[in-house]
Amino acid sequence: MTGFAAILRNIHRSLGALKRDDRGIIALKFALVVPAVALLAIGAIDLMAVNATRDRLQSVADSAALAGAPSLSLALDGSAARARASNFFQAQMSQWQNAPSVEPTYTVIDQGGQRAIRVVVKGHRASFFGSMLPPGGWNFIAQATASTAGLVPLCVLVTGGSADKGLKLSDAPRMTAQGCMVHSNQNIEVLGGSIAAAKVQAVGSAVGVISPKPGTGAAGVPDPFATLNLSTNRPCDVNVAVGGLLGLQLGGSNGLGLSLLSGVTRLPPGVHCGAMLFSGTSELILEPGEHWFRGSVLTVGGNAKMTGRDVVMFFDTTSRFDFTGQARINLSGRETGPYAGIVMGATRDNVLNFNINADNVEALLGVMYIPEARLIIGGSADVARDSAWTVIVAKYLQLQGSPVLYINANYNNSSIPVPTGVGPNTGVHLVD
Repeated sequence: MTGFAAILRNIHRSLGALKRDDRGIIALKFALVVPAVALLAIGAIDLMAVNATRDRLQSVADSAALAGAPSLSLALDGSAARARASNFFQAQMSQWQNAPSVEPTYTVIDQGGQRAIRVVVKGHRASFFGSMLPPGGWNFIAQATASTAGLVPLCVLVTGGSADKGLKLSDAPRMTAQGCMVHSNQNIEVLGGSIAAAKVQAVGSAVGVISPKPGTGAAGVPDPFATLNLSTNRPCDVNVAVGGLLGLQLGGSNGLGLSLLSGVTRLPPGVHCGAMLFSGTSELILEPGEHWFRGSVLTVGGNAKMTGRDVVMFFDTTSRFDFTGQARINLSGRETGPYAGIVMGATRDNVLNFNINADNVEALLGVMYIPEARLIIGGSADVARDSAWTVIVAKYLQLQGSPVLYINANYNNSSIPVPTGVGPNTGVHLVD
């Protein structure tokens, strides 16, 4: 017992000495506090890295959903939207150094009666001390849902093929699309004149007088009519009513179908072969239906007039139209059928120039679809001002001279339906 008491007395004396020795207290405090401070600092750095990773992953998920949403209308099963979202996500992740491990999923859902794509990303990254704090490392989740919504209707889409073409204005033309969006998958060059729209954006650059300020570096918009059938196997028709009598429309890619300076010509739907020239005071009336032009140049010039209701005009690889002079053009697209909403178009092997250079183009109501060719609009007067709505989808669009191109967006004031993929059936927004 005496020995134990002696040990206690020695411990007491040692503690007393340590208490009286400031150096001992400082050393003890340092030994206890520094590791805790270091641990807190390491934890703070780790938390900052985790928060930055979570924010960036959420941003990538948002962008992937927005990139996939415009493709929802291209396939009933949503495969195109999922593939586009996946491709965008993977491209973004490939540029992220020290990226976390991720497990993305892409699902097409119904969101308030509209199709939407949901992107859910499960992420994981290791933590300090061999993922001991927290145990197993950091786990987080990012999700985003984007739906098609007619926030900003798409009314001009230039699909583009080279950066120096795309959408170009020269001289002093004006494009006004106050109720809808103008988009180019390439550049927008306004070298003269101006563009005024509800929204303007380009995948490449945008220069010139453009209102509002254009967005650049936008995601590309795919061709909304990429699966549309643009061919017919029907033979050339030969009958056409000229001036109330039955006239002859000569066939053959090089033959002259019609050349008229006066009178009224009624053209029934069908396949029209050979050139057609209407000038002077002649008038061409397109009867309701589908009009296919094969090996034909349709020229309407002078003071001639062309009208048509519930019609669509398609031009094959060697065909095109040319509107010149004081020609008066007033057309509205198909009201029903597989081409409902389209007023004119060209086949995908047609790379010609389609010219609107007339000063009395009153109405082009519907979609002008020229997937691989160039639409050139010139003259010095208003174009399509009387149309309730117009949509242009072309590989190249060029305005020159001093026309004013009106891209109206009064979709509810017309019996012509707007096809899926353009107009109010487009535009995307992030739901969550």
